[in-house]
Amino acid sequence: MSLLHSRFWLFSLLIACTGIAHTAGVRLDTLDLDLPSGQEIQIRRFANGDKPLLLWLPSERGIRGSHEIHARALAELGHEVWLADLHEAYFIPTDRSSIGKFPLEDVIFIVDAAAKAATAGIILVSSQRGAQLALIAAREWQLRHPGQTGIKGALLMHAYLYDARPGIGKRATYLPIVAATSLPVYLLDTEYSTKSAHIRELAGALADGGSQVYTQVLKGVQGGFFARDENELSKADREARQNFARTLSRAAGRLEMTSTPRYAADSDLETTLFTSSGQRMPSLQRLDEPLPSPALALRDYEGAEYNLEAGHGRVRLINFWASWCKPCVEEIPSLHRLEASIGNPAFEIVTVNVGETRERISRFMERVPIELALLMDVDSRVARDWNIYIYPSSYLVDRQGIIRYAYLGALEWDSPENIAIIQSLLTQR
Repeated sequence: MSLLHSRFWLFSLLIACTGIAHTAGVRLDTLDLDLPSGQEIQIRRFANGDKPLLLWLPSERGIRGSHEIHARALAELGHEVWLADLHEAYFIPTDRSSIGKFPLEDVIFIVDAAAKAATAGIILVSSQRGAQLALIAAREWQLRHPGQTGIKGALLMHAYLYDARPGIGKRATYLPIVAATSLPVYLLDTEYSTKSAHIRELAGALADGGSQVYTQVLKGVQGGFFARDENELSKADREARQNFARTLSRAAGRLEMTSTPRYAADSDLETTLFTSSGQRMPSLQRLDEPLPSPALALRDYEGAEYNLEAGHGRVRLINFWASWCKPCVEEIPSLHRLEASIGNPAFEIVTVNVGETRERISRFMERVPIELALLMDVDSRVARDWNIYIYPSSYLVDRQGIIRYAYLGALEWDSPENIAIIQSLLTQR
């Protein structure tokens, strides 16, 4: 197992889309690693300076061109950055289940190669479901190198560490690796994302397992800002993207200054498990055990008070959504069509916008009109009470205020199946 070759050359181009000039000191080192499985992977390394090496593992969406831009910018700030394009190496499509398909022994080997090459230790970087791979590989490396402190921690963005899709109306449960991570962890998220409302919950679960945890939420910024197309970014998103390398470098600096444990945490759990991707169904799902609807008392878009309890006697569809959530936006027309198809005053669709201001929603509705009841959960309080982890999330409440059906994700609401379910509840007294 050895590095076959490395090729160095100077960069002299300006990285215009980040607003950061490329310096002559940054060099690209292409490393070919022979892995235990017999597979070969090419690591793109951006090197300049002696700060901790950042080993960037992919999310389920893979390594994209934007990663190279940010890696170069990080190198300019004194880091060495390794980009490990695992999807390309194994010819695995980018989807929700891809992270668990990479041979773990190979990933541990890559971690070890980085640790041996680094003079100031390494920090594992990843996002979304890639956070699972980073933490699992880090723990396995610790177990095989007792007493060593080569891994300084993990820097995770939009971390998805649930053991499965959170159940309807239930608090999330986390993968065993969360309770078995002793390394420092820095959780980075954006205000407008599916996970920021629960970042403290995840931080608490990691801390309970023995990890020193830091959290940061970028205010006014939408998830995926560092990878989306430029024309999809707001002013706040663009500023966050321009400062992204500095944000990561500061986070890495915090991890570097934190005491690193010399041994992996003790655990009897099966800590190499990954989240499996459940099959999505095309219509509302009946709850085996109907749930009383939690309290829902908010002001609507016009400022009037709304209380779910006051509407008992009607069938209501409660839809939690956000304007930054593409599936949420895409299903709005079908919600309007559903209301028109039902055409019964005893049926009401109540949309609950989570975590956004009236001014932001006002600008959004200039593009996408909403002609449904619209409640404003500005501080995400009600969403937490309803255990909302996925956007959109929808609940069908009967005339007695009991949740009978639900769906986590987007639907074509005016499908015959959904209309039939709603009509059946309307016939019940």
